[in-house]
Formats: sequence, C-alpha cells, structure tokens
Amino acid sequence: MKDNKALKYLTLITGVLTLLLGVYTLVRPMRTFLAIGWILGILLFVNGIELVILSLSKEKKEIGACILGVLEGLAGIILLFSGIQRFITDVMAAYMVGAIILIYGIFQIAAGTKVYKTSKGKGILSIVCGVLSVIVSIISFTHPVLTMISAGYMIAFSVLMQGINMIVLGINFGKTEN
Repeated sequence: MKDNKALKYLTLITGVLTLLLGVYTLVRPMRTFLAIGWILGILLFVNGIELVILSLSKEKKEIGACILGVLEGLAGIILLFSGIQRFITDVMAAYMVGAIILIYGIFQIAAGTKVYKTSKGKGILSIVCGVLSVIVSIISFTHPVLTMISAGYMIAFSVLMQGINMIVLGINFGKTEN
C-alpha cells in the first residue's frame, strides 16, 4: 500500500515538473528547438558508449561494432562541444521538417487524385490539404526561423499535455471505476 502511495506522489511530482517544463518551453520556443542539437549529441555519445560495451562484452569481440561505437561517441562529443556543429544540426532539422511536410503534401495530392475517382469530396479534401502542405513546406524552406519557432511551440504543447496527463494520472492513481 505504501508503494502505491509513493508511486502516486512520484507521478504527481513528475507531472508538475513536466508541466513546469512545458510552461518554460512555451515561453522559449526557439530555445526549445535549438536544444535538438544537444539532445542528438547526448544520444550519440550514450549510444556510442553502449555500442562499445556491447561489442566488447560478447564472447566473440566485434571490433567493427567497437570502432563504430567509438566513432559515434566522438561524433556526440563533437556535437556537444562545437557550437557551430549544433547550430548546423538545428538548421538542418528545420529544413528536414520542411522536406517531410513537402513529401507528405505530394503523397496527399497523389492519393487525392486516386480517391477523386471514387469519392469527389474526399479526393478534393485530400488534394486541398496536400496543396496546403506543399505551401507550408515552401514557407518552411524560405523561413527556417519561423519553422524553428513553430516546432518549438509544438514541442511545448506536447510537453504541457504530457504534464497534465501525468497529474491527472497521479490524482486518479489507485482509484477504481464504478
């Protein structure tokens, strides 16, 4: 029973901290987006260490995997300690958002033309949404800072919703439905 109470409070505390992080990311959307380079650097570094440990812990040592792990860890360190590399990573992420939206829009238009033959309403809606996606992608390519801020807001709203969800989960922890 005490474990459940501790878990309930831990969930509530985590939810409140996540909600506060969400408020911070909402106030600082650009800084939130620019954290992508840091996160990627940390992930590369940790994954590199993990790959080295795994490759050396096997009975048959995998030298190739070990070298890859070392290189991946070094890439993570370079990304963490090189401001220009982090900035380039962040800018490329903004352009990747634009590219993904462009590809999505093209596929929506293609799907809309196929669906149009069987359902004009669904086909037109898909084509219009595809064209709007292509327009948004063009804006993303021409205004990467706007893309970064918009993505920062999307991250902020996701973190806020996660915090609210965790608080509700913590409040209702252990309650059963009637």
